[in-house]
Amino acid sequence: MKTKRSKLLVAAVLVLALLLVGGWFFVKNRSDAGQVTNFTPEFEAEQTQETTQASTAKGIKIPGYSTIPIQANAEQVEIDLYNPEENDVHFQIDFYLTETGEKLFESKLIKPGQHLYSITLERALEPGEYPITIQYNTYSTDGAFSPKNGAAVDCILSAE
Repeated sequence: MKTKRSKLLVAAVLVLALLLVGGWFFVKNRSDAGQVTNFTPEFEAEQTQETTQASTAKGIKIPGYSTIPIQANAEQVEIDLYNPEENDVHFQIDFYLTETGEKLFESKLIKPGQHLYSITLERALEPGEYPITIQYNTYSTDGAFSPKNGAAVDCILSAE
């Protein structure tokens, strides 16, 4: 019985010693964690760029929509599509069903600052949500109507 008790005492002392050593390493490593040794910061070299008319030309502002609510079961729907006044391009806007590519709407040219508050869809949509891609085709306002950069924006057409 004495040897069993001695073995338990030795085991307890060993466990205590391991806990103390482990705790010491934990505390030491924690206090060193915020310190970085042998770190020499390196910064990028300053860069300059010559400004030209082409590099300062303003871009085309494209309106973004997450959801566009429309009336269900109607071809003529109320909406607010617009070409921001700051743009120097005409917009021509198309709506496509994302899944099938079916064209739902095609506008004529929209001048900068002009809004469309009512449009006619190719077909009426039943109630529901329809993922669409709005394709913005852009053309110069200089009378030549040269194509410019366009954009495609994904959103949801919500027929209510």
